[in-house]
Amino acid sequence: MDFEYKAVDAQGGRHQGFIEAIDKLEAQQKLMADGIHPLEITPLSSSKSIMSLFAKGVSLEELEFFTSQLSLLLESGVRVDKGIDIILQSNINPALNRLLAKISSSLKKGMSLSEAFAQHDDLFDPLYINLLKIGETSGNLPEVLNRLSDDLKFQKELKSQISQALTYPSVIMMVCIAAVYFVLTFIVPKMAGIFTDLSQAPWYTQMIIGVSDFFVENELFIVGGVVLGLISLSWAFKQPHIRSKMYIAAARLPGVGNVILTAERIRFASSMAMMLDAGLQLDTTLELTSNTLKHEDLKRDTKQALKQLKSGKQLSAVLSKTRIFPDFFLSIIKVGEETGTLPKVFKEVADRSRGDLDQVIKKLTTLLEPLMLVFMGGFVGGIVISMLMSMVSINDVPF
Repeated sequence: MDFEYKAVDAQGGRHQGFIEAIDKLEAQQKLMADGIHPLEITPLSSSKSIMSLFAKGVSLEELEFFTSQLSLLLESGVRVDKGIDIILQSNINPALNRLLAKISSSLKKGMSLSEAFAQHDDLFDPLYINLLKIGETSGNLPEVLNRLSDDLKFQKELKSQISQALTYPSVIMMVCIAAVYFVLTFIVPKMAGIFTDLSQAPWYTQMIIGVSDFFVENELFIVGGVVLGLISLSWAFKQPHIRSKMYIAAARLPGVGNVILTAERIRFASSMAMMLDAGLQLDTTLELTSNTLKHEDLKRDTKQALKQLKSGKQLSAVLSKTRIFPDFFLSIIKVGEETGTLPKVFKEVADRSRGDLDQVIKKLTTLLEPLMLVFMGGFVGGIVISMLMSMVSINDVPF
């Protein structure tokens, strides 16, 4: 459980933050072991309810803002622990406050910033943690945080682009489903009363009325199933292994697969550029970069490429065995490898791939819009036409 506490130390200094413990007594013992006397300990939650599936966590936008703010504070000469506390005091999101309070508590226990962040590996990936270690070792932490902020900003923009591309088709689909549901549960039942002998009606009339009766008779089960499905989907998206399978399945869809591959290429190239520019060895850089990929097949390819790199092969040669880079980019990487400008080359590849991604998303959106309109028009229009034909057929049906 998470507990919020207010406490004082031996010098009378006031402390406020969050702590994890099994119960309130253990939380009190942990605080006293740290040399502070608790004044108030409040449990934040006692159990995981259904509503926790929809609880707001720390978003990518908030992580980017926090990283950017911390970089700015460190550039201004503020100490790391003081910078964390300043951001904590000015923030209003409870989830981010809990994270910052835990990081602040770890720093006060003597941990380094990278060690404190590493305790939250569900939010900070190995790339983030290792770059923090480099920044601490080199004394260039503000610049490293600034680079990480730029990377998080790109991830946020990428997520926004994909969301915008899918918003219009999703709205059309929801409108289509709502229209069909309204017709089947409100319009068709009223029309069905016209027929005294349904067996004499056309087959399409019998089919529509049959489907309508099913929806009306099982309305509670259908609505309950939809609600249960949404809850299950929300839970599934929070499970890493299920999310990974969904990601791989989406990558096989026409059009969407190209978007995912281009996004992975940008993620790979930008990570390589950041770490090589920070001074990491090539094999270490490739190993850490492979862990940033979300597509399991591509991650497997890069792991195999790492083994070949360690055996003495060139980077461009081992990357040619993967599906991440087309021939044009591989030739650029080969030139960068020969001239010793790999960080610059990977940055160029990332920038060019961002332009490619914009074009791919625009093409996908342009293609999806008319397809969804045709789908909606055909689906809803088919029911309407069938209803009109059923009304016309009344003259041939005995009353």
